[in-house]
Amino acid sequence: MGCLAQGKLCTIWPMSPSKRIIRPIGQPTRGKTALNRLRQVDIYIALTRSACLIGISPLVVDVGYGAQAWTAIEMWERWLPFNPNLRLLGLEIDPERVAAAQPYAQPGVLGFRLGGFNLTDVLGGEKATIIRAYNVLRQYEEEAVTDALYKMGQALVIRGILIEGTSTPSGNIVAFDVYEKVTNDALVHRELVFGTNFRQLVTPVHFQAILPKRLIHHMQDEGPAAFFEAWQQALRLAKGMGQTGQRQQWQLAAHFLHQRFGYPVDIRRRILRRGYMGIQASLLP
Repeated sequence: MGCLAQGKLCTIWPMSPSKRIIRPIGQPTRGKTALNRLRQVDIYIALTRSACLIGISPLVVDVGYGAQAWTAIEMWERWLPFNPNLRLLGLEIDPERVAAAQPYAQPGVLGFRLGGFNLTDVLGGEKATIIRAYNVLRQYEEEAVTDALYKMGQALVIRGILIEGTSTPSGNIVAFDVYEKVTNDALVHRELVFGTNFRQLVTPVHFQAILPKRLIHHMQDEGPAAFFEAWQQALRLAKGMGQTGQRQQWQLAAHFLHQRFGYPVDIRRRILRRGYMGIQASLLP
Protein backbone atom coordinates (compact mmCIF):
# COMPACT_ATOMS: atom_id res chain seq x y z
CA MET A 1 0.00 0.00 0.00
CA GLY A 2 1.57 3.28 -1.06
CA CYS A 3 1.63 6.80 0.34
CA LEU A 4 -0.97 8.80 -1.54
CA ALA A 5 -1.11 12.59 -1.46
CA GLN A 6 -4.52 14.12 -0.83
CA GLY A 7 -6.00 16.94 -2.90
CA LYS A 8 -5.91 18.15 -6.46
CA LEU A 9 -2.93 18.59 -8.70
CA CYS A 10 -0.62 21.47 -7.78
CA THR A 11 -3.23 23.50 -5.93
CA ILE A 12 -2.64 22.87 -2.26
CA TRP A 13 0.14 24.73 -0.53
CA PRO A 14 0.63 28.47 -1.15
CA MET A 15 3.82 29.30 -3.02
CA SER A 16 3.91 32.83 -1.62
CA PRO A 17 3.89 33.75 2.07
CA SER A 18 0.46 34.02 3.66
CA LYS A 19 -0.70 37.20 5.33
CA ARG A 20 -0.70 35.43 8.68
CA ILE A 21 2.73 35.64 10.30
CA ILE A 22 3.98 32.18 11.27
CA ARG A 23 6.92 32.06 13.64
CA PRO A 24 9.22 29.17 12.66
CA ILE A 25 10.13 26.75 15.43
CA GLY A 26 13.82 25.87 15.52
CA GLN A 27 17.19 27.52 15.16
CA PRO A 28 19.37 28.30 12.15
CA THR A 29 21.83 25.63 11.03
CA ARG A 30 25.33 26.29 9.75
CA GLY A 31 23.91 25.65 6.30
CA LYS A 32 27.12 24.47 4.63
CA THR A 33 25.91 22.02 2.03
CA ALA A 34 28.02 20.64 -0.81
CA LEU A 35 26.58 19.60 -4.13
CA ASN A 36 25.41 15.96 -4.09
CA ARG A 37 25.96 15.72 -0.35
CA LEU A 38 22.67 13.88 0.18
CA ARG A 39 22.68 11.85 -3.03
CA GLN A 40 22.96 8.58 -1.14
CA VAL A 41 19.95 9.38 1.02
CA ASP A 42 17.82 10.23 -2.02
CA ILE A 43 18.83 7.05 -3.86
CA TYR A 44 18.06 4.85 -0.87
CA ILE A 45 14.54 6.26 -0.57
CA ALA A 46 14.03 5.77 -4.30
CA LEU A 47 15.15 2.14 -3.97
CA THR A 48 13.09 1.26 -0.91
CA ARG A 49 10.25 3.78 -0.52
CA SER A 50 9.19 4.70 -4.03
CA ALA A 51 5.55 4.11 -3.04
CA CYS A 52 5.73 7.42 -1.19
CA LEU A 53 6.42 9.19 -4.49
CA ILE A 54 3.34 8.05 -6.38
CA GLY A 55 -0.14 9.54 -6.35
CA ILE A 56 -1.82 12.57 -7.86
CA SER A 57 0.73 15.17 -6.78
CA PRO A 58 2.64 14.07 -3.67
CA LEU A 59 4.33 16.71 -1.55
CA VAL A 60 7.87 16.31 -0.24
CA VAL A 61 9.27 18.72 2.35
CA ASP A 62 12.96 19.42 2.94
CA VAL A 63 13.40 20.99 6.39
CA GLY A 64 16.55 23.08 6.79
CA TYR A 65 17.95 22.82 3.27
CA GLY A 66 20.83 25.17 4.08
CA ALA A 67 22.48 28.33 2.81
CA GLN A 68 22.01 27.14 -0.77
CA ALA A 69 19.01 25.36 -2.26
CA TRP A 70 21.10 22.62 -3.88
CA THR A 71 20.11 19.60 -1.82
CA ALA A 72 16.38 20.37 -2.07
CA ILE A 73 16.53 20.85 -5.84
CA GLU A 74 18.67 17.73 -6.29
CA MET A 75 16.21 15.64 -4.32
CA TRP A 76 13.29 16.89 -6.39
CA GLU A 77 15.11 16.23 -9.68
CA ARG A 78 16.18 12.72 -8.63
CA TRP A 79 12.65 11.73 -7.75
CA LEU A 80 10.84 13.36 -10.67
CA PRO A 81 11.24 10.23 -12.87
CA PHE A 82 8.94 8.41 -10.43
CA ASN A 83 6.26 11.07 -10.72
CA PRO A 84 6.38 14.16 -12.98
CA ASN A 85 3.77 15.78 -10.71
CA LEU A 86 5.95 15.53 -7.61
CA ARG A 87 6.03 18.76 -5.61
CA LEU A 88 8.78 19.87 -3.24
CA LEU A 89 8.76 22.56 -0.59
CA GLY A 90 12.03 23.64 1.01
CA LEU A 91 11.87 25.25 4.45
CA GLU A 92 14.44 27.42 6.14
CA ILE A 93 14.30 29.39 9.36
CA ASP A 94 16.65 32.06 7.95
CA PRO A 95 14.79 34.64 5.80
CA GLU A 96 17.95 35.43 3.81
CA ARG A 97 18.29 31.80 2.75
CA VAL A 98 14.66 31.72 1.67
CA ALA A 99 15.16 34.88 -0.40
CA ALA A 100 18.32 33.45 -2.00
CA ALA A 101 16.41 30.34 -3.11
CA GLN A 102 13.52 32.15 -4.80
CA PRO A 103 15.16 32.37 -8.27
CA TYR A 104 15.06 28.55 -8.39
CA ALA A 105 11.38 28.27 -7.53
CA GLN A 106 8.91 26.91 -10.08
CA PRO A 107 5.30 27.89 -9.32
CA GLY A 108 3.16 24.99 -8.21
CA VAL A 109 5.92 22.37 -8.09
CA LEU A 110 9.06 23.73 -6.40
CA GLY A 111 8.92 26.33 -3.67
CA PHE A 112 10.88 27.74 -0.73
CA ARG A 113 9.29 29.11 2.40
CA LEU A 114 10.15 30.38 5.85
CA GLY A 115 9.49 27.60 8.34
CA GLY A 116 10.82 25.21 10.94
CA PHE A 117 9.57 22.11 12.73
CA ASN A 118 6.01 23.45 12.92
CA LEU A 119 5.10 22.14 9.49
CA THR A 120 1.39 22.02 10.19
CA ASP A 121 1.40 25.81 10.51
CA VAL A 122 3.27 26.24 7.24
CA LEU A 123 1.31 23.69 5.21
CA GLY A 124 -2.11 24.54 6.55
CA GLY A 125 -4.36 21.58 5.89
CA GLU A 126 -2.05 19.63 3.57
CA LYS A 127 0.07 16.64 4.50
CA ALA A 128 3.43 15.55 3.09
CA THR A 129 4.33 12.04 1.99
CA ILE A 130 8.05 12.49 2.79
CA ILE A 131 9.77 14.88 5.17
CA ARG A 132 13.54 15.09 5.26
CA ALA A 133 15.34 16.89 8.09
CA TYR A 134 18.99 16.16 7.43
CA ASN A 135 22.03 17.56 9.24
CA VAL A 136 19.56 19.63 11.27
CA LEU A 137 18.87 18.00 14.63
CA ARG A 138 22.56 17.30 15.19
CA GLN A 139 23.01 20.81 16.66
CA TYR A 140 20.12 20.50 19.12
CA GLU A 141 20.08 19.19 22.66
CA GLU A 142 19.08 15.55 22.81
CA GLU A 143 16.00 16.40 24.89
CA ALA A 144 14.62 18.49 22.01
CA VAL A 145 14.72 15.72 19.42
CA THR A 146 11.55 13.83 20.37
CA ASP A 147 9.43 16.97 20.32
CA ALA A 148 10.87 18.07 16.96
CA LEU A 149 10.14 14.66 15.42
CA TYR A 150 6.60 14.73 16.79
CA LYS A 151 5.92 18.21 15.42
CA MET A 152 7.17 17.28 11.97
CA GLY A 153 5.32 13.97 12.04
CA GLN A 154 2.03 15.78 12.50
CA ALA A 155 2.37 17.01 8.91
CA LEU A 156 2.72 13.51 7.39
CA VAL A 157 0.06 11.44 5.69
CA ILE A 158 -0.56 7.99 7.15
CA ARG A 159 2.22 5.73 5.81
CA GLY A 160 4.34 8.78 5.09
CA ILE A 161 7.99 8.79 6.17
CA LEU A 162 10.31 11.10 8.06
CA ILE A 163 14.07 10.93 7.43
CA GLU A 164 16.49 12.25 10.05
CA GLY A 165 20.23 11.84 10.05
CA THR A 166 23.72 13.13 9.48
CA SER A 167 26.48 12.82 6.91
CA THR A 168 30.09 13.74 6.46
CA PRO A 169 30.62 17.12 4.73
CA SER A 170 31.28 15.39 1.40
CA GLY A 171 28.40 12.93 1.76
CA ASN A 172 30.74 9.96 1.30
CA ILE A 173 29.13 8.28 4.29
CA VAL A 174 25.66 8.80 5.74
CA ALA A 175 23.64 7.49 8.68
CA PHE A 176 19.94 8.11 9.09
CA ASP A 177 16.74 6.96 10.74
CA VAL A 178 13.55 6.30 8.81
CA TYR A 179 10.27 6.80 10.71
CA GLU A 180 6.83 5.91 9.42
CA LYS A 181 3.57 7.52 10.48
CA VAL A 182 1.16 4.73 11.43
CA THR A 183 -1.63 6.68 13.16
CA ASN A 184 -2.50 10.35 13.51
CA ASP A 185 -0.33 10.62 16.62
CA ALA A 186 2.28 7.90 16.22
CA LEU A 187 5.61 7.72 14.41
CA VAL A 188 7.29 4.31 14.37
CA HIS A 189 11.01 3.89 13.90
CA ARG A 190 11.41 1.51 10.96
CA GLU A 191 15.13 1.38 10.29
CA LEU A 192 18.56 2.78 10.92
CA VAL A 193 20.50 3.01 7.65
CA PHE A 194 24.24 3.25 7.06
CA GLY A 195 25.47 4.23 3.61
CA THR A 196 28.76 4.61 1.77
CA ASN A 197 29.77 5.28 -1.83
CA PHE A 198 33.00 3.30 -1.37
CA ARG A 199 35.10 6.30 -2.41
CA GLN A 200 37.14 6.06 0.76
CA LEU A 201 38.11 3.29 3.13
CA VAL A 202 35.23 2.97 5.58
CA THR A 203 35.05 0.97 8.79
CA PRO A 204 32.22 0.77 11.35
CA VAL A 205 34.07 3.26 13.52
CA HIS A 206 33.61 5.99 10.90
CA PHE A 207 29.83 5.80 11.29
CA GLN A 208 29.96 6.35 15.03
CA ALA A 209 30.75 10.04 14.48
CA ILE A 210 27.68 10.65 12.31
CA LEU A 211 24.99 8.69 14.11
CA PRO A 212 21.52 10.24 14.40
CA LYS A 213 21.11 12.52 17.38
CA ARG A 214 19.27 9.90 19.46
CA LEU A 215 22.38 7.68 19.40
CA ILE A 216 25.38 9.97 19.15
CA HIS A 217 25.84 10.32 22.92
CA HIS A 218 25.09 6.67 23.68
CA MET A 219 27.91 4.81 22.03
CA GLN A 220 28.96 3.26 25.33
CA ASP A 221 25.46 1.98 26.05
CA GLU A 222 24.94 -1.75 25.76
CA GLY A 223 22.87 -1.84 22.56
CA PRO A 224 24.98 0.40 20.30
CA ALA A 225 28.29 -0.89 21.71
CA ALA A 226 27.29 -4.52 21.11
CA PHE A 227 26.18 -3.79 17.55
CA PHE A 228 29.36 -2.01 16.51
CA GLU A 229 31.52 -4.72 18.09
CA ALA A 230 29.55 -7.34 16.15
CA TRP A 231 29.97 -5.33 12.95
CA GLN A 232 33.75 -5.17 13.49
CA GLN A 233 33.82 -8.94 14.01
CA ALA A 234 31.69 -9.51 10.92
CA LEU A 235 34.09 -7.40 8.86
CA ARG A 236 37.07 -9.37 10.16
CA LEU A 237 35.31 -12.59 9.18
CA ALA A 238 34.70 -11.22 5.69
CA LYS A 239 38.35 -10.29 5.31
CA GLY A 240 39.38 -13.69 6.67
CA MET A 241 37.45 -15.37 3.88
CA GLY A 242 39.64 -13.68 1.31
CA GLN A 243 37.41 -10.78 0.33
CA THR A 244 39.71 -7.91 -0.65
CA GLY A 245 37.32 -5.45 -2.27
CA GLN A 246 35.57 -3.02 0.04
CA ARG A 247 32.19 -3.53 -1.63
CA GLN A 248 32.45 -7.32 -1.27
CA GLN A 249 33.55 -7.01 2.36
CA TRP A 250 30.59 -4.74 3.06
CA GLN A 251 28.11 -7.23 1.60
CA LEU A 252 29.56 -10.29 3.29
CA ALA A 253 29.84 -8.53 6.67
CA ALA A 254 26.15 -7.63 6.45
CA HIS A 255 25.29 -11.29 5.88
CA PHE A 256 27.39 -12.30 8.90
CA LEU A 257 25.64 -9.66 11.02
CA HIS A 258 22.33 -11.15 9.99
CA GLN A 259 23.14 -14.85 10.11
CA ARG A 260 25.72 -15.21 12.89
CA PHE A 261 24.92 -12.29 15.17
CA GLY A 262 21.17 -12.18 14.71
CA TYR A 263 20.72 -8.53 13.70
CA PRO A 264 17.73 -7.78 11.44
CA VAL A 265 19.82 -6.50 8.54
CA ASP A 266 18.29 -5.98 5.11
CA ILE A 267 20.39 -8.41 3.07
CA ARG A 268 18.83 -7.80 -0.32
CA ARG A 269 21.68 -7.74 -2.84
CA ARG A 270 20.45 -4.65 -4.68
CA ILE A 271 20.58 -2.72 -1.40
CA LEU A 272 23.91 -4.00 -0.12
CA ARG A 273 25.80 -3.66 -3.40
CA ARG A 274 24.78 0.02 -3.59
CA GLY A 275 26.50 0.60 -0.26
CA TYR A 276 23.53 0.55 2.12
CA MET A 277 22.95 -1.45 5.26
CA GLY A 278 19.55 -1.07 6.88
CA ILE A 279 18.90 -2.37 10.39
CA GLN A 280 15.20 -3.09 10.73
CA ALA A 281 14.98 -2.27 14.43
CA SER A 282 16.01 0.50 16.81
CA LEU A 283 19.43 0.45 18.44
CA LEU A 284 18.09 2.19 21.50
CA PRO A 285 20.19 3.67 24.31
